[in-house]
Amino acid sequence: PRRVPRAAGPAAAGRGPGLRPMAIPQPMAADDEPREEGTAVAVPVMYGSVAFFTGRKAADPNTHRWTLLVRGPNNEDLSLILEKVVFTLHPSFAEPTRELSQPPFEVTEFGWGEFEASIRLYFRDATEQPVDLVHVIQLYPPGNTHLNTKKPVVSERYDEVVFVNPHQLFYRQLLMYLSPERRLTTVHPLAPFLTAVSEQPEVERLAAAHDHIRHELEAAKQRLLQLDAEIQHINARKGAT
Repeated sequence: PRRVPRAAGPAAAGRGPGLRPMAIPQPMAADDEPREEGTAVAVPVMYGSVAFFTGRKAADPNTHRWTLLVRGPNNEDLSLILEKVVFTLHPSFAEPTRELSQPPFEVTEFGWGEFEASIRLYFRDATEQPVDLVHVIQLYPPGNTHLNTKKPVVSERYDEVVFVNPHQLFYRQLLMYLSPERRLTTVHPLAPFLTAVSEQPEVERLAAAHDHIRHELEAAKQRLLQLDAEIQHINARKGAT
């Protein structure tokens, strides 16, 4: 898959919910499974952190309670397309590598310092390469803003993963993920603080990404046909001499 990163808007602070699904698909896809040729599917995801100040003094190592998460921008069910998510935290944490195979795909911890965490997404089609994301967990608001125990520091980023010619079974899973009918109905506990994404610009971006890749595929196909014709012409001339 290919990534098409996008900023999440002003609420992203310059950085860039999962609940139990109705059914969890099993890992799938062998290399000989038929593909949905000439198709590109752009899948939106949000990832980032939400950090609450605990009100404790700076000398206390637990000045903040933060959550690092990956979610669907509009409550899409990520478990339809993700096999697992691996979070890698700062090595000072106990068990810095956290592997989650069920939603919610998030990790909550206490700490006092900001650091860069990595997130690896594994897809239900095992032939698709994992996607790596990097996020700096922000604990402190920009500038000299006073720390507030009620208002968290939210740092999220919108991203799109584009699948080109996916296997047919996985293609159906991708369409299910994008379907409004398959969205999660339970509200995430952090929902009031999470970055809101307007659906209409998202639809337009997805359509633009789809058209761009479709045109790329068509151009590549035409180049291959032209190259094949030239090779046949050369071979025919060799055979005539």
